[in-house]
Amino acid sequence: MKLAYVYGTDDTIAPVLGARGNPDRIFPVLKECGYQAIEPFVRDPNSMNLSAFEKAVNRFGLDVAAIGTGPVVIDDAITFTDRDPDIRRAAVNRVKDIINFSSLFGAPINIGKMRGDIDEKQAHHSWKWMRECLLDVCEYADKCGINIMIEPQNIKNINNLNTALQAIDFIEMIGIPNLYLMVDIFHMSFEDNPISSLTKAKDKLSHIHLADSDRRSPGEGEFDFIPVIDTLKSLHYDAYLSLEVGYEKDRYEEAKRAAGFLTNILNYK
Repeated sequence: MKLAYVYGTDDTIAPVLGARGNPDRIFPVLKECGYQAIEPFVRDPNSMNLSAFEKAVNRFGLDVAAIGTGPVVIDDAITFTDRDPDIRRAAVNRVKDIINFSSLFGAPINIGKMRGDIDEKQAHHSWKWMRECLLDVCEYADKCGINIMIEPQNIKNINNLNTALQAIDFIEMIGIPNLYLMVDIFHMSFEDNPISSLTKAKDKLSHIHLADSDRRSPGEGEFDFIPVIDTLKSLHYDAYLSLEVGYEKDRYEEAKRAAGFLTNILNYK
């Protein structure tokens, strides 16, 4: 398992739970702190200098663990379940742009809030629209050799697929080969039994977000990460653990402490 850190790209507007700013300043600091990869949270790749971003990632020897789509919803309010077909189409097209961006790195793309809420007054239509949009973007992603991931989030964030088990059932029902699961341990602490859910999710588990209680950096709160990491070891999970966290006083000191804290657990036999 390797460590990654969320990074908000310069096209994003709202704050992200991660680092943001000049890559030439931030990327080497994250590397020095002990992170092997970044997880870009993007809004619109067409608004980015893609060549400069790719060069910065390569220059500092970082990988791209995954791509987050949360800023698309927060900044532009477009989702797969919007009543307006033009907005749904805009959401699909935006994800396709993000797939093109992701193809530079071969990284999977996370769909969390972007799938949208289910309208209780027309739930059948909401689920239908979500499935149609996912089928469209997954088909495009497959041609590019990219996987799409569904992220369960707690009920305060979104009103569907709140648990890992619900997401697994949905993935199995929709039957798309390149649709996988990512989990956020912070969300799981509200909705799931992390250990049993991780075990049941092992065949579709592609990526993991970590945060301690109150979205603090691992080791700064009260969550016990040892059983989670021990379970992942037993499942032979070898992808990324990516920090999606807030911060208190000094983000990079916390990032360094978190990397050391997690590395000690990972290296413990």
